[in-house]
Amino acid sequence: MFWEDAARLADGLGPAARRDLVRVLTSPSEVRADVIRQLHERPDGQEMADLLIFLEEWEWARLGMIEDLSRA
Repeated sequence: MFWEDAARLADGLGPAARRDLVRVLTSPSEVRADVIRQLHERPDGQEMADLLIFLEEWEWARLGMIEDLSRA
């Protein structure tokens, strides 16, 4: 996944999902890891799990996503 993919996925979210994503991204790392685990267990959660994994691997991307979602 690349930044453009992450931005595209986030752009497709509705307002409530964006708020939820900001809440997850600003949570402690243990909470974020648990959310990723839960998403992996869901048949429809793989794309969002991949997004969160990407954002975990690149701190600048996680912080940028928080900033972008907070502005929207």
